[in-house]
Amino acid sequence: MALLIRDGVTSALGHTPTHALSRRPSYFDVGLAVSGLAAAVLILLDVGGAPLAAFKLVVCLALPGWVALSRLPGLDLELRLVWTAAASAVVCTTLALVMAWTGFWHPRPVAAVVVLASAALIIFVPGTLARDPGRPGPRPNAAGSAEPYRGSRFTASLPWLILAAAAAMWVAGLATTGQGRLGDFGLLPELPPLWYLAVGIVVGTCVWGVVARKMFSKLLMSVSVSSLVVMLYASAGLLAQVPRFPWTYKHIAVTNFITATGHVDPSVDIYNRWPGFFALSAYLGEVMGYRNALDYAAWAETGFALVDAVLVLAIARIISDRARVYWTTTLIFTLANWVNQNYYSPQSYSYSLYLAMCLVALTFLKGIPAKWMVGFEHRLRHLRMVREFKKRRPGALPRTWERPVPAMQILACVAILLAQAVIVVSHQLTPYIAVLGLFPLFISGYLRPRWLGPALLLLPLAYLIPNFAYVSGKYGLFSGFNIFANTGYRAPRTDQLVLGQWVLTGHTLAHLAVVLTLATGVLAVAGFVRRLLHGHVRTTLVVAWLAVSPALGLLAQSYGGEARFRVFLFALPWLSIGVAWLFWSGPIRTRKAVVGAGSALVAMAMMFTVVHFQPEADYRVSKDDVVASQWLDAHTTQGDLVYETKYFFPLLVGPNYPHYLQWGSVTSLVEYLNAVDGKVSMESLRQYSDHLRGAKSNYIVFSDEQKRQAIEQGLFEAYLLPKLENVLAKGDGVANVFSNSTVRIYKFEGTG
Repeated sequence: MALLIRDGVTSALGHTPTHALSRRPSYFDVGLAVSGLAAAVLILLDVGGAPLAAFKLVVCLALPGWVALSRLPGLDLELRLVWTAAASAVVCTTLALVMAWTGFWHPRPVAAVVVLASAALIIFVPGTLARDPGRPGPRPNAAGSAEPYRGSRFTASLPWLILAAAAAMWVAGLATTGQGRLGDFGLLPELPPLWYLAVGIVVGTCVWGVVARKMFSKLLMSVSVSSLVVMLYASAGLLAQVPRFPWTYKHIAVTNFITATGHVDPSVDIYNRWPGFFALSAYLGEVMGYRNALDYAAWAETGFALVDAVLVLAIARIISDRARVYWTTTLIFTLANWVNQNYYSPQSYSYSLYLAMCLVALTFLKGIPAKWMVGFEHRLRHLRMVREFKKRRPGALPRTWERPVPAMQILACVAILLAQAVIVVSHQLTPYIAVLGLFPLFISGYLRPRWLGPALLLLPLAYLIPNFAYVSGKYGLFSGFNIFANTGYRAPRTDQLVLGQWVLTGHTLAHLAVVLTLATGVLAVAGFVRRLLHGHVRTTLVVAWLAVSPALGLLAQSYGGEARFRVFLFALPWLSIGVAWLFWSGPIRTRKAVVGAGSALVAMAMMFTVVHFQPEADYRVSKDDVVASQWLDAHTTQGDLVYETKYFFPLLVGPNYPHYLQWGSVTSLVEYLNAVDGKVSMESLRQYSDHLRGAKSNYIVFSDEQKRQAIEQGLFEAYLLPKLENVLAKGDGVANVFSNSTVRIYKFEGTG
């Protein structure tokens, strides 16, 4: 984040530069080229190790995009770096898809060629150096004035010392966190006071930096917010031995399938029909030297959280030139994003590209809206209550809604279409949510050119056509127009409330997610209203529409019960801007704004901590379960039958996962126990297996963790699984083929 913001008020982006100088390669260019050469050698020689893997990843996500972005005049260096990573990701995804679709899977040579070509272009065909001497300075006495924090040497160093102490306490807190079985309250009772103190100190430092009369410098605010993101989003992952979330493992399996086979197979599942993220992950995994996505998937949660925070910060900076507004927006986004959608998944990648696409559109494609919208804005601006409010409390001048520069407009259109194309082949829902928000803005003229809106809609529709029969047959395109059903709404029960039980259950604490969501929405609406009352109509209408538009998706699709989470996630960046406007729309920094912003941020931090860490018992996956699943993937063959408890056992984890997708390949022990009414025997198990599939080999998985969770869910009586395992241990023709501390796998031959 430190590279994204300059002290003071930033200039408008997308303007014609005053000086665009052709130049010889700078020391920075030479450094990039040398790094590219070194990375290419390491990639070709397949030299691994965590530090070298990180180095190769950074180079691959920097050089291709930098070659293109360094040639665009009129861009801030900071935003140029942000878009460099996004452009490189699009290039790498395109290359990975071409290889996966054609079966020409040679990621390391291709990556080395791309890096070497980028390094050569940087040296022999250097870009331009944009210079803009007319950059305006900060407005005096503005509520969002970014006057840097200054003082004596000690007072200037104090925030840094506090952050360093908090980081040390956070590390010590994680090291002393209990490793026992998690209960109904998840990690909340396991995390030591030292951890809570460290997070509280960093939250307080961020609040201090935002509300202080003299704001922290860009570097200090960047480090403070980045520290908060890492502490909140990395803690649970660092305490887990393997990647969190049981549903992560099917994504790992698809990536490993592409790595092992070198191609995608649309007949396998829907992921092979939308393989963008998986192909990119397999490509980068090969480049880094990791052939198993299990080795790096756990870091996706922290990585996507940081990337999204930077993108939201950049968007807020385009919307408002007030440092308090865009830093408050970033903090609200970080502290209200409770939906756990940063994990290793195509939707996380597509969401980041969606934010990048919005950033490009709002930076380069702003236009004058249609006459009917201008008339509507005029009526809003001249409402009686707006006029009276502006007389009593005049607002600061808003950033102008600049018209696009033609040369940059063309490049921006190409960038948006490419980003949408990558989103389209990566995730089924995200491109349509993007269309819901951006299409009306293009049609109404707030964004130009207007044809880009229909083009964004045409891309996902064109990709859906060859997959229409598959999707409609297996999942259905629409789940009805009942918005309450699509949100997963259930009428409240009328049972009598017992306060003691209500307070003491972890399930009740999870309801704080609803409180956090509603609080964010209410504060954002209040911010939109206040912004309108100050007469800032155009930007308010655009941001408010982008916040509301994702909810329109609930009119047609529930997305397997997850639509409500997607709606809040896609609305959150824009709601966060509304919350920031609520506190910092006035022309000066007031005590009421300071108290309000500080209180809101602290309250959100407390609620987020509870909501994020309370359900950890449901998100944890046993390492022993994962090891057992990897053994099964390596030893089972097509046509075998696997029994497991059907309670999120990570069965899909390796390249042979298509074996389990065939009908009858996996069945539940719960169904067998119900079928025999608890009267388990070797004979009944053989008969049941032959009736299901008649497989040659039958595998029965006993996992202590899965058994515990299944019993807690009331799937069967506690004594039945030990009884069945005892029958298998003594059965003729049964072998214990795998065993670790918590998992046993038995095998017996069938009639197949």
